[in-house]
Amino acid sequence: MYDLGEKVSYLRGLIEGMGYKEDSNEGRIYLGIVDILQEMADAIAELETSQSELNEYVESLDEDLADVEDEVFGTGDDDDYNEEGDYRYIEVECPHCHDTIYFDEEIFDEDDDIVCPTCNKVIYSSEADEEDESEEDES
Repeated sequence: MYDLGEKVSYLRGLIEGMGYKEDSNEGRIYLGIVDILQEMADAIAELETSQSELNEYVESLDEDLADVEDEVFGTGDDDDYNEEGDYRYIEVECPHCHDTIYFDEEIFDEDDDIVCPTCNKVIYSSEADEEDESEEDES
């Protein structure tokens, strides 16, 4: 595909080749239009160059900003934190083997018993929690 400036030059050549003289009425109109087209083509080429430079600059800024965000906010996964920004894992010591275990806080919302992965004994029972709640309701 031809450059816009090359197309305008081609039109200028066609007008001159058709025998329109610069001192005739038609020649002045055609050559005036071609001059305006040439100025527009030059302005568009300048805009394209400026736009390309701006795109490169914005991409560079975006990469730098991403580096700063990683440095400031860390690259950790947001799923590890709750709404308050606290770590979502709860540290529990097994009463049987005294091993320290970390559980996702959402596991306590489930109705299943929580078992120590080391000694396989129940650490937390949802039934015991329900009994505590019913005793509080009775008092």
